[in-house]
Amino acid sequence: MSESEVPARPVLQKLLTHGLGSAIVEDGYDQVGGVVVLAGDARPLDTPEKLLRAHGFDAPGAEYVDVVRFELPPAARLTNPAAPGSGRTPLHPTGFLRAEAVVPVWELDRTRYSYGAEYWRIRADGEQRCLSAYQGAARGWRGAKGWRPWTPLVGTRARWRGSELVADLVGDSVLLAMRADTGVEGWEEVRPQTWATAVPATDCELFEVVMRATWRGLPVRLLASGPEQAHVQVLVDDEEQAHAVGAETVEPGVFEATVARSELSEVGGVTNEVAPVAG
Repeated sequence: MSESEVPARPVLQKLLTHGLGSAIVEDGYDQVGGVVVLAGDARPLDTPEKLLRAHGFDAPGAEYVDVVRFELPPAARLTNPAAPGSGRTPLHPTGFLRAEAVVPVWELDRTRYSYGAEYWRIRADGEQRCLSAYQGAARGWRGAKGWRPWTPLVGTRARWRGSELVADLVGDSVLLAMRADTGVEGWEEVRPQTWATAVPATDCELFEVVMRATWRGLPVRLLASGPEQAHVQVLVDDEEQAHAVGAETVEPGVFEATVARSELSEVGGVTNEVAPVAG
């Protein structure tokens, strides 16, 4: 399947490792990336054992497995890591999951979950139950024990009335969020010092900022940045290579590290723009 055959805003499915699932439930983790599949393609993988085996895990007799199903955010990038000429050695080199059903694999650049993303649990008896839903950057995951403020370096943003704000596309509207001691008229304080409001999508320009750099000779993407340190994703396929420079595996094929900003070089960024919504 080519990229041109993927719907403009497909519904994707992401298998959650124990660590990723716990991060959502405990801390309200709102980022997603790496290996995903189209939710429709994954329907035959309707038991934990089938799904885990297809992703390369040996887990016979697993009682349940968790996934998130979500619409591709408007400015996010979905690619075929096994495409000819990509120069990649991806986690699934054939371009498909290890399953009897034909399930193409895609790679999602790190982004924030889209509004309405759903956290599902699939049990061994075939029962599937939605446990939570993502309600945007300001409100986070419904029922999660914690919440963490968003980072401006990951996820959809909007230009609105001269400001650049975190944003979630919700139908024909955009849900804007900001952190401030005091709000303004028309904004609701949904958490302490966290404000949200909905505006027409036609009033906004949506985009994502992607900042990249070089760290210890390897390409990285900046996920969060402070005055002295940055949290980065190391953009390599080889686990040994990532571990050799001090990165940790956060899920198969995805490596991250917290680094000194002074160690970063060739820092630069691109802005992924979204075509304006017609009025």
